Amino acid sequence: MNQKELIISLIEDDLTNVRLVYGLAALGLDSSDYFLHLSETIFKLMDIMTDDDDDEIWEKYITECRTVNNIDILKHPELLNQLAHSVYNKLIEYKSQKR
Repeated sequence: MNQKELIISLIEDDLTNVRLVYGLAALGLDSSDYFLHLSETIFKLMDIMTDDDDDEIWEKYITECRTVNNIDILKHPELLNQLAHSVYNKLIEYKSQKR
């Protein structure tokens, strides 16, 4: 597995976690403690520097990840993979714009 595949796999895991956490919240359960915070690892692997003054990348990442709630990942796992690739490509684009 190369680094790109690893990152996309982590993004898929993060998307699955986001789906779970928001699903639990929709049922009325406090699930905020169950976020895995994989985005921090993903950003480090992609060498995306973030600081407290630059919330743009975090907001974009979170907004994009929340779209997973519109996908039935059990019936259509390929859509999860497509979304993970889309998130990865947007992170690459963001990184290239910041350089």
